[in-house]
Amino acid sequence: MDHDEGLLRIGLFSRLTAISVRMLRYYQEQRVLEPAAIDPFTGHRSYAPSQLTDAHWIVRLRDAGMPVGEIAEIMANRGDPTRVRAIMSAHGDRLDAERERLERMSAAFEHINAYLKESTMDIDVRQIHMPAMTVAVLRRVLPSYNDEGRLWQEIVPLMERSGLELPSHDEGLGGATYLDPEYRETDVELEVWIRVPESFTPVAPLECREVPARDVVAATLHGGYDGMPEVTAAIGSYIAAHNLRTGPMLNIYRVGPAHNPDPSTWVTDACFPIIEE
Repeated sequence: MDHDEGLLRIGLFSRLTAISVRMLRYYQEQRVLEPAAIDPFTGHRSYAPSQLTDAHWIVRLRDAGMPVGEIAEIMANRGDPTRVRAIMSAHGDRLDAERERLERMSAAFEHINAYLKESTMDIDVRQIHMPAMTVAVLRRVLPSYNDEGRLWQEIVPLMERSGLELPSHDEGLGGATYLDPEYRETDVELEVWIRVPESFTPVAPLECREVPARDVVAATLHGGYDGMPEVTAAIGSYIAAHNLRTGPMLNIYRVGPAHNPDPSTWVTDACFPIIEE
């Protein structure tokens, strides 16, 4: 028989709920869904018909990616809507973060073909002399390199509060300097800067800095930043071939997102200052 004294044997309960017997035993161990009765002689498990609804909720939560521990907590706190909503909200935040991560992975995957093909990019690595200049600088430790845009959003209002007029696109020169000696996954230190005609009194945390003239190894990237690995590879080969010592990498944004949202129009000089022996 599949039922006994108003209860459902585990096999039938499994069929009715679309939960395998193995998982029902696991849910019992995790106190997610415990049998209504266990035969002391045979060990057979039986469930009450009212537990069918519980099982269906467990399946929905499982299919939504909810961890077993949190499913157990929700089932134990069904009489506390506030607690249930808090658990659900936290899981929703995790799903949003995972969705963003998968979107980044999908975008990276779409660009793989470009790396599988032989590069058609004409990369001219050269040594150039950068003249001395006065710059407005905003420096900070950020969660990741992708957060660089935060500094660009902050530097313009700070310059205006410091009494500076923003240079026109033709006259302006701006960039970012990556201050960590190695690539970092998190807690990255960088600064963004904009050239200004003369010294000024900055409003903190903005700084006014005099940058001396220097020679740099440079190569120009035309287009989106996905092509930057090819540019830095060419620069690295040049640095090694000429036995140079270099300082922190800096990018000069000749044309960037602030000028034109179309990546095909962007022009970026990747530079490594040369350190004289």
